[in-house]
Amino acid sequence: MNINSRGRSCLRLLLVGLTLCGTVTAALTGWTLEPAARISPERSGHDLAHHAKFLASAELGGRGVGSDGIDSARDYIAAEFAKHGLRPGGENGFFQSFDVAVGVTVNQPSGLRLGNGEPLSVHEEWIPLGLSASDKVAADLVFAGYGITAKDYGYDDYENIDVKGKVVLVLRYEPPPKDPNSPFKKLPQYSIHSVLRTKADNARDHGAVGMILVDLSNPRRDENELLPPSSSLWRGGRSLVAAQVKRDILENRLAVSGTSLAALKEKIDRTERPASMPLTGVTAEMQVSLAELRRRADNVVAMLPGADPVLRQENIVIGAHYDHLGFGHYGTLDRRASGTVHPGADDNASGTVVLLELARRLANLPVKPARTIVFAAFSGEELGLFGSRHFVDRTGSLASTRAMINLDMVGRLRDNRLTVFGARSGENLSQIVSAQARQLGLELTESDEVGRSDHLSFYNKKIPVLHLFTGIHQDYHRPTDTWEKLNIDGMAKISDLVMATVLAIANVAAPINFVSLPTRRPADSRAAGRSLSVYLGSIPAYGTASDGVELTGVSDGSPAAIAGLRPGDVIIQLADKKIHDIEDLTSALAAQKPGDQVAIVVLRDGQPVTVKATLRAREPVLGRG
Repeated sequence: MNINSRGRSCLRLLLVGLTLCGTVTAALTGWTLEPAARISPERSGHDLAHHAKFLASAELGGRGVGSDGIDSARDYIAAEFAKHGLRPGGENGFFQSFDVAVGVTVNQPSGLRLGNGEPLSVHEEWIPLGLSASDKVAADLVFAGYGITAKDYGYDDYENIDVKGKVVLVLRYEPPPKDPNSPFKKLPQYSIHSVLRTKADNARDHGAVGMILVDLSNPRRDENELLPPSSSLWRGGRSLVAAQVKRDILENRLAVSGTSLAALKEKIDRTERPASMPLTGVTAEMQVSLAELRRRADNVVAMLPGADPVLRQENIVIGAHYDHLGFGHYGTLDRRASGTVHPGADDNASGTVVLLELARRLANLPVKPARTIVFAAFSGEELGLFGSRHFVDRTGSLASTRAMINLDMVGRLRDNRLTVFGARSGENLSQIVSAQARQLGLELTESDEVGRSDHLSFYNKKIPVLHLFTGIHQDYHRPTDTWEKLNIDGMAKISDLVMATVLAIANVAAPINFVSLPTRRPADSRAAGRSLSVYLGSIPAYGTASDGVELTGVSDGSPAAIAGLRPGDVIIQLADKKIHDIEDLTSALAAQKPGDQVAIVVLRDGQPVTVKATLRAREPVLGRG
């Protein structure tokens, strides 16, 4: 950096009113820059509380995509941006619109019959699962316990039964854990093995053509026994024909053959050993016809043009998702709370509130930052990062984006401790944010994982990212995540941290260079809850392929890159396993060991291409303080 640009940047910082005490190395900025402990205009605790009360209010109904409540939140955010004089950054004023599936409807023909009995009444005696394929099957019924394969623990419900071409009957949830080494959890918590998608994929992988779920966990047999299809919706493709049948219907049908589901469940739970068995003479005839319900969703985007005539062509994005779970039909972690408003105060009214506060403060600075600042309130995050993916795919100026800071769950600051993801994705980015945190009395923990929130869409486009996070808690994805539990003062302090970091990045002459993190845990391994010992280096684009896993990139120097995989490739097979979705890819990798050479079939421009990759050992992930 030359003397003239150094002087201009230093003058900007002084005019903004930074009060300074420490240093960031001259290598970062070209001069000695002292991190900001206080920045004018002053932050507003009143505004933070006011915004939080509104966004997490019962009137907004949990801000579910497609609801009146999220439209009210959208309009509120846009009005705040406009009030502070920010420029619209969407395709329709402040709005950037896209469609997303929010549920499914059960269409005709749909039916289910057990043996020679009368057809069951849909919605009253049985219901399709939202993850079901739309198809028709008729086959023998086989009891497959909880439908779990956990070979590392020596438990496999499919070990001694043949389910190829059959319909499996599986119990909801999982056996209660018997010792600390058990992979299973006690309710209301649960492991990946109890997830319906995991059960459906496991049934399909063992050759089953259909799955019937039964819930024996609720002795009251109440009207909420059947899951609404929207609560079991899966947006990564369909596994097999799947439905849920009421327990009394199944118990009565199986009693004729002397089988008791309750007794089988009790045996599994008591011994933690499978009790799978063929159900002699019992058949299942199932037909499911589902249609997606699609709704419009809107990102809310605003811009603060930069002050420097050259650097204003570049931008820094500050983002937060403002959608939540609505009434908890999809995504709730309280199985009794479906149909109850999930306010989403921490997740993620808190991040949206801090975004609005930063918009106010930055817009009212006497001297604006050199680079343009983009404020993006994303929708569709809870459904699969849809809003941020739309933003990075449709925003023409993305090539000029120099960094992205994501605010997701920043409302529960405890003991001034804050986690940051992605700090090593940009050269010197870690030093910048750490220096600012120290000045504010914040203890920063850097995660070695990139993390899975809206910033991942930017990281996949090779943009440096930071994701600030105050930690998980017992109210996460539950109706108890209310605004009164937010730490408003902590959110104000995080606003200080982001503002100081943004100004440091926006005003430095040289942009921060992207750094690929080849040893990070892939987001799909977190989603699947499996620990992978091998490393491929593929970067998936969530939910973009109708069948298979599309790659948005590959890590530099990784086995994927060496094998010749490219962005845009759609993985459809790895070794001998067909790949329908990210969980299939994770499962296929989990079956390999370091040094294995595997054939990978991808669709490239619609044509199948086979490459061979030699998998490497995954480096251990070490925590940092």
